[in-house]
Amino acid sequence: MRFRWVWLFVIMLLLAGCQPSYWVLEKDRIDEGSPDLEIYTNYLQMHDDVKGYQVFTISEGKKMVVVSLGSREKDKKLEVSSVKFSPKETIVTVKRKPAPNANEKNPYILIGLDKIEGDFIVQDESGDRFKETDDQQ
Repeated sequence: MRFRWVWLFVIMLLLAGCQPSYWVLEKDRIDEGSPDLEIYTNYLQMHDDVKGYQVFTISEGKKMVVVSLGSREKDKKLEVSSVKFSPKETIVTVKRKPAPNANEKNPYILIGLDKIEGDFIVQDESGDRFKETDDQQ
């Protein structure tokens, strides 16, 4: 009987390890990403009207998505609500939260993804989509 439970546990671990995942990179660790990340986030603070997302390739082919709100929402911060992966699309949903002690001209979040498959969508909880920015830093 114990042998069955051990196998069940091993199978569960293997299945959990096969799922793509995401993480949020703390802003004070941005130098662990790629040099382009730091340049782009500095650019966002100088050009506070930029709202949308930009995708960067970081180590081992993983992706980092920078989502920014623009200066109109400088009293907000972003959190990840959900990330859904399927062969047809990857959907990142973020939510806005009040940030009474905000010190950014253009609030942003750094979301790491193991991979992006199919169409890539960044949206808020009400389904409004963010556009990919074409701003060059």
